[in-house]
Amino acid sequence: MVFCPWRSVRRFKLDGGETSGAEGPAFVLRHRTSNLIEHATDSTPTDPTSPREKWDTPTTSFPTSHLSTAECPSHNGRVPESDDERRKTEEDDRRTEGEEKEEEEEDEKSSDEGFMGMTPLLQAHHAMERMEEFVHKVWEGRWRVMPHDVLPDWLKDNDFLLHGHRPPMPSFRACFKSIFRIHTETGNIWTHLLGCLFFLFLGLMYMFRPNMSFVAPVQEKVVIGMFFLGAILCLSFSWLFHTVYCHSEGVSRVFSKLDYSGIAFLIMGSFVPWLYYSFYCSPQPRFIYLIVVCILGLSAITVSQCDFFATPQYRGVRAGVFVGLGLSGVVPTLHFVISEGLIKATTMGQMGWLLLMATLYITGACLYAARIPERFFPGKCDIWFHSHQLFHILVVAGAFVHFHGVSNLQEFRHKAGGGCAEDDTL
Repeated sequence: MVFCPWRSVRRFKLDGGETSGAEGPAFVLRHRTSNLIEHATDSTPTDPTSPREKWDTPTTSFPTSHLSTAECPSHNGRVPESDDERRKTEEDDRRTEGEEKEEEEEDEKSSDEGFMGMTPLLQAHHAMERMEEFVHKVWEGRWRVMPHDVLPDWLKDNDFLLHGHRPPMPSFRACFKSIFRIHTETGNIWTHLLGCLFFLFLGLMYMFRPNMSFVAPVQEKVVIGMFFLGAILCLSFSWLFHTVYCHSEGVSRVFSKLDYSGIAFLIMGSFVPWLYYSFYCSPQPRFIYLIVVCILGLSAITVSQCDFFATPQYRGVRAGVFVGLGLSGVVPTLHFVISEGLIKATTMGQMGWLLLMATLYITGACLYAARIPERFFPGKCDIWFHSHQLFHILVVAGAFVHFHGVSNLQEFRHKAGGGCAEDDTL
């Protein structure tokens, strides 16, 4: 037996059911103290005891005991545990494990919750994963048209077209492959793609006409070539924009500016041959009107480069800018009618064809701005015959009517010759 001094100097509260420290359970000390008291009671008072033995005799105030090496914590480094202590330890362990598990769940939850709760880096990671999955589907050709209300804001243009929209496509190849699919832009693309090819073919044929068909071959081919250039640029920018504008917001913004610039090029190009032949013998007003038209056209192009110009809220402003640019031709038209007379203006001046051209352009712009007919039949004109398609058709028709009128002017000038006698001036 080995005496353990640690047990003899620590005071414990035996009536409260717990120790004053955390080293040992109270009921073990209470049990051993009661055994020692019984042992002291059983011993006879006649037995001689030495002072050292009296000191070693346990009392209720300072309980001591002789513990074995296995029992003494000073020898084996641990305190015997009771059932309550074991339960308490197990509860503490479970509580600790529960807290650790909750922390892990919170970390997982914070990493898996929506974009509002994620860091920008994590948002980019999740966005890239979704984009990769979407690209895979697009490359396989499995994309489907979408309703208007689920489109991103930069793809929303006409809320009367309810269904049939293309989703965002992150590759130009997918955009060009969509030309052969049916969606809201199919008609917009093909009307101006075919129109572009038509005017390209027509322009090449006209440029290769024999020089004997012109009074001044170089000047006249350059002048009429300006019209063809404006028409081809306008139609090319238009069908390209409607093809790739679903690629991304940045691409949509760039090609929309090209599309609006093309409209201004068409209007300016249309003025050039008409002013050249109508004021053939009046070079000074012809030059002034050409300069004014060019300034107005460049101003329209400048305004169209602003980002707000392409937003749906400015649809009416866009139509108004280009209609106003076209109506600037009213001034030289009145000048020509006053100076040459109404009869000559309507016969030799081909004023009737020019008025028809203006009517087609203005009607198309008004339909586009008012979104007719889909405004009155929402969801019925999603794929075919909505306002933008009608606008495209009328633009191609107006350009062809204008070419026909200019061709008649050129034919008259060829018959009249290059002179400016009073009888054959326009």
